[in-house]
Amino acid sequence: MALPVEFIERLKAANPIAEVMGSYVTLKRTGRDYICLCPFHNEKTPSCHVHPDKEYFHCFGCGAGGDVITFVMKYNNLDYWEAVKQLAERGGLPLPEDNGYNSGRSDLRKRMYEMNKTAARFFYSQLKTPQGRECLDYLINKRHLSVDTIKKYGMGYAPNSWSALKSYMLGEGYTEAELESGSLISRSQRNTRNTFDFFVNRAMFPFIDLSGHIVGFGGRALSSDDKRKYLNSKDTACYSKNKFLFSMNIAKNAAVKDRTILLCEGNLDVISLNQAGFENAVASCGTALTPEQAKIISNYADKAVICYDSDGAGQKATSRAIPILSKAGLKVSVIKMSGAKDPDEYIVKFGADHFRNLINNSDGAINFELGKCREGIDTDSEQGKIDYLKKAYVVIAGINSPMERDVYISRLSSETGVSKTAIEQEIAALIRKQRYSYNKRDWTRTVTFANRPKDEINPEADRHPREAQAESGIIYYLYNNPDTCAGIVSRLKGDDFVTEFNRRVFESLTAKIQNFEDYSISSFNGEFSPDEVGKITGIIEKFDKLAVNIDVVNDYISVLLDYKNKQKRTDYQSDDDFLTEIARLRNEKGKM
Repeated sequence: MALPVEFIERLKAANPIAEVMGSYVTLKRTGRDYICLCPFHNEKTPSCHVHPDKEYFHCFGCGAGGDVITFVMKYNNLDYWEAVKQLAERGGLPLPEDNGYNSGRSDLRKRMYEMNKTAARFFYSQLKTPQGRECLDYLINKRHLSVDTIKKYGMGYAPNSWSALKSYMLGEGYTEAELESGSLISRSQRNTRNTFDFFVNRAMFPFIDLSGHIVGFGGRALSSDDKRKYLNSKDTACYSKNKFLFSMNIAKNAAVKDRTILLCEGNLDVISLNQAGFENAVASCGTALTPEQAKIISNYADKAVICYDSDGAGQKATSRAIPILSKAGLKVSVIKMSGAKDPDEYIVKFGADHFRNLINNSDGAINFELGKCREGIDTDSEQGKIDYLKKAYVVIAGINSPMERDVYISRLSSETGVSKTAIEQEIAALIRKQRYSYNKRDWTRTVTFANRPKDEINPEADRHPREAQAESGIIYYLYNNPDTCAGIVSRLKGDDFVTEFNRRVFESLTAKIQNFEDYSISSFNGEFSPDEVGKITGIIEKFDKLAVNIDVVNDYISVLLDYKNKQKRTDYQSDDDFLTEIARLRNEKGKM
């Protein structure tokens, strides 16, 4: 039976992978991750990496990998169900009795996706009505948005009526119960038999998830009489405000370039920045930043630039967001706006180039880290000053830019009274030590890979390295960009894959995405062996270091299709076929 996605999520939450693995092996913290000696092969230098934010582990030495379920299966030699039961008992979770809940939830999500799409079309169509002109005027003339931007984000208008949407949706075959569960209508508290539209007289913004599905809506009031300036969908079966980031479906692709996300407070800030060329902007919707949202950001970026409002509330939100983002392993910086209260207003007043300068000159990450170094230390005492300096050296040594490093060295010298020369010598020694350790580790890894036996999981990869590389890249891209699945599947089928293992992974992954099922590493455990899940994890880990975008994927697809066409030309079933093909080629040559 298939376990409900919600149960697997609770199972992993109750059994954090670092905590579980730490009970079997000794973990050492390195940045946001952990490393350890791999328990699945003999080694002297740690090559097993544990990623708590991504909820998986991977060994560069032997290729083992997977989620916490995979680890328990492999370490204790258990099958999938035995491992799940062990973790459920450890986390104090009851096992689901049957799989009916899972299929029911999947059908419910599909229905809700279609319902939200229908509602979005209704809202968009209302912009073209006489009543919708006020909203269109607000978006174009007051918010300075282009028609292309309005279309890009699928914006619309919720009419100034308490029943317009409800009447339309009922006519499309949806029930009041479905509309209420999808947060499209509300039920009167005084008379529970009466229902009314949830969004009234508002500029509407569809909430689109990473798979391209509309999961909810945000509405901006057009009347000053409405005290609720922004109104967002309530949590539903397919939308959770704590886990959703507005425009992340667009930003994740842009973040590949420089691994940076711009974090804003409001939807219109994001849209304004996107229109100005900053496609890596996102915002939380109706809630302060949550650890779940920070984790999503860390999946696509290494750095977060906070672009909150310059008022008191915005600055308080910044103070709350910094530790949440830092805990997720992200480097954090903060822009300093003057002359405007938010990014939208700043762009309108000063333009995109000035805002780009704000980003480039954003401050806060290093200062915040140095502030953390001072926590709990009495820097007025000699020993306290030494302890602070040692921690500060590590922070400054991690700065890549020599010029930026020199600025912080000078500041640290002025702050502590220690000569700049002495600080430079200490940091230079630390950098040399770090480089030596990295080069040694890199050489060890190179030798390990060179001496590694042939690929037993995907043996065909040894005979077709170019095609196997292309297949793996496509799998990685689909895993991180599920919204592109339909386009890729229209051009590429499982039969186009050269290696059998990658074909199985591709077909499994695309089926999960198309059926709105869970497609995380965990979802492969019941279908693939622990060693095979390790191979899948290795693909994700390997390509995560590369800037794989749609252009690269197109090249990968061409590699596979070219190989297939070449095989068709050379794979003759008989001598007659061969002679016929030769005659055809000669005839074509004669026409040239």
